[in-house]
Amino acid sequence: MLAAMTELNPSLLLNLSSIEKLDVDDLISLPKGFRYELHNGNLVIMTPSTFWHKEMTGRLYVMLRAAGFRVFQDAGVRGTRPRDLRLPDLGVVSQVPPGLTGYSNLPSSAYRLVVEVVSRNSPNGEFDHKKLWFAEHGIPEYWIVEETPDRSDDDGVVTVLRLDEAGGKAEYVVERSLLVSELEAEYRS
Repeated sequence: MLAAMTELNPSLLLNLSSIEKLDVDDLISLPKGFRYELHNGNLVIMTPSTFWHKEMTGRLYVMLRAAGFRVFQDAGVRGTRPRDLRLPDLGVVSQVPPGLTGYSNLPSSAYRLVVEVVSRNSPNGEFDHKKLWFAEHGIPEYWIVEETPDRSDDDGVVTVLRLDEAGGKAEYVVERSLLVSELEAEYRS
C-alpha cells in the first residue's frame, strides 16, 4: 500500500533511518503537509481534520484573538523529555519568546490554555491520554470541543476543564460545558 501511495506522491516517502533517535527538533525536517506528535519517542501522524473541525478551530481562534490573547494554531507543546511533544489545535501562551521565526514549539510552562477539537471519525485521545499529559505538564486550562448531539454544522460543545493539583496529583476537573456560540457571546460582552 505504501509503495503504491509513494508512486502517486513521492513526498509521502518518509526517510526515518534513525527513528530510534527521533526527537522534537527532528520534526521540522519531516515532510510538510502533515501534523506530527511524539509520544515518548513514538512518531504519531495526525489524521486530517473535517471541515467542521476547521470551522470550530477558526471560530475559537478569532474569538480568543479578539479578546486579546496570544493564540496559535497547531501550537507545539514540548514535554519535559526531548522525545515528547503534543500538538493541540490551539494554544494560548502567557509569554511569547522573542524571535518567533525560530520556534515551532514551546515548553508547556509557556501555555495557559490548550484547545482540542474532536472530529467524530478521528479521536486522538483528547479525553484520556492527552488530557492527562496536559495536566501532568501543568497547563492551567484545557478545552475539549466536540459535536453537538444533533451534529450541527454550525456549533459545537465546549467542555472547559481547570487544573486541580489538590492532593498532590494534577488532574483536570470540569468547570462547565457550553456551546461554542454561547462562549463567543460571553467573549463579545
